[in-house]
Amino acid sequence: MTPQNTERQAAIEAAKELLDAHFSEAEDSADDNGKFSLGFRMTFDRSHSPTKIKVTCRVTTTITDEPSGAR
Repeated sequence: MTPQNTERQAAIEAAKELLDAHFSEAEDSADDNGKFSLGFRMTFDRSHSPTKIKVTCRVTTTITDEPSGAR
């Protein structure tokens, strides 16, 4: 496996762990229409050997403000 593939696989595994850990929390934050969001950010620091990988997960609630009289 190439170093880039190893980095990608490590980042995917970290994202999977975060998804498993926070999916229920995200579902609980859903709006009235059932809409919810999880955002992932991956940082690769190649100044370390092996590459240091940081994966963060954010649960967000989106509120859409519709003007009065919108149909």
